[in-house]
Amino acid sequence: MALLLAVKAITQENREFLAQYDISVVTPDTITDEQLPEVLISYAWDTEIGHKILANPEAKLKWIQAQSAGVDYLPLKTLQERQITVTNASGLKAVPIAQTVLGYILHFARGLNVYSTRKHWEPFTDQYLMSELPVLVFGTGRIGQQIAHAVKSLGGVVFGVNTTGRPVEGFDATYAISDYQEALAKSQVVVDGLPGTKETENFFDEHFFQQFNQLFLFINIGRGTTLNQDDLLSAIDDSRVKYAALDVTTPEPLPMNHPLFERPQILLTQHTSWGEQESAGRVGGLFRLFEKNVPSFMADGTFVQNVVDLNKGY
Repeated sequence: MALLLAVKAITQENREFLAQYDISVVTPDTITDEQLPEVLISYAWDTEIGHKILANPEAKLKWIQAQSAGVDYLPLKTLQERQITVTNASGLKAVPIAQTVLGYILHFARGLNVYSTRKHWEPFTDQYLMSELPVLVFGTGRIGQQIAHAVKSLGGVVFGVNTTGRPVEGFDATYAISDYQEALAKSQVVVDGLPGTKETENFFDEHFFQQFNQLFLFINIGRGTTLNQDDLLSAIDDSRVKYAALDVTTPEPLPMNHPLFERPQILLTQHTSWGEQESAGRVGGLFRLFEKNVPSFMADGTFVQNVVDLNKGY
């Protein structure tokens, strides 16, 4: 009988599914010290318990199902050395995140930011159609593709940036991350959907913001570490960036009176772009994604989707 550590809650129906594959379940509240090295699968990650498991060279852990798309909080080097596979939650919240991004764009493009604070009658007509604000998305995975679909559904133009510039369905054109300048010159909205890695740390910095006279809107739904927030504030203050919408920041939560709260040009949604009712919570629906890998893993140790490249960190 294989042992699964359910860090995130699972239902009785989930347990019955796992029992079909001879998988028993323990939780952080019920696991014993004797069971720690017997854990084969960790459903989500508990840092304290995880470190105890990894401290035992005889531990059987072979698979971690991360509770998020980003996995920068995991000990990736150790997992690689121990040949432990990580699958992430990429795409799990693609639809609500894409709708949030569309909401950001429309909020500013249609002047709703102006009207939301106006207490007197003064028509505001400096508005834009989606087709007038080409969008550049850094990251063409499932979330990026869903954003492209949302933008295109309202007649927008959308470009994508990925590692190699390989074509991706749904984008009008794609560019390599080392050669995105042509696309940037044609865009009015930039969406940061980059993962948090050493290579992407402070990718959006003063150098990036110096490459245009005025960007209509900068959006971050990737990782807070990919953006130099001080450089964004400078770009906002000198009007190189007109507006910004940030779902992720460094740190989280932001302290009271942080400068990001004090700029009316900046909308902060406090890492909730994933919200929905049907699969409520940040990891709502995670088991549906996880269970697709269970049959092949239990049969021969392989996976059908969402495997993280531990060298790249995504």
